[in-house]
Amino acid sequence: MSLTHTIRTPPQPPAGRVPALDLPPAFEAFYRLHHAPYLAYAEAHLDNHLATIAVRGAFGDLATHWSHILSRINPTAEAWDHFTRWLGSRTRPLPLDAGFGLQYQAVVLYHIAGYPITATAEATGQDPSKIRYLLRCWDSRTQGTTWHTDASVPAPHA
Repeated sequence: MSLTHTIRTPPQPPAGRVPALDLPPAFEAFYRLHHAPYLAYAEAHLDNHLATIAVRGAFGDLATHWSHILSRINPTAEAWDHFTRWLGSRTRPLPLDAGFGLQYQAVVLYHIAGYPITATAEATGQDPSKIRYLLRCWDSRTQGTTWHTDASVPAPHA
């Protein structure tokens, strides 16, 4: 009689290959809806290549916290807050004199990335009237023009 046990090792993927992950359908839908504005926000803070890498990492982080995000009253706003905290810990803010986080984020999406108010509201999980109010309270005339030099950014529209 033998007192040793044989432990079978599960089959491993071929060297250099990462196993595919099955993501929840709700996360995949969220990704499709929000990838573009998240990338635009990141591109305001980083060059295109680094922004792409950062957004990929941020969505990976969102996926790991997905069950918590879905448990919140407003999952879209929770995901946006999580994303902006994640990105903010890795980048510097732009020299905008915005009162607080959401106002800064709305200004970046609307004035720099060129997203309309409704799309800015959808990305941040806020009501369009709140975004409109935050943008109206922000006085762009006091900001100077050093932070926005790209003439190809479309004029914002409500």
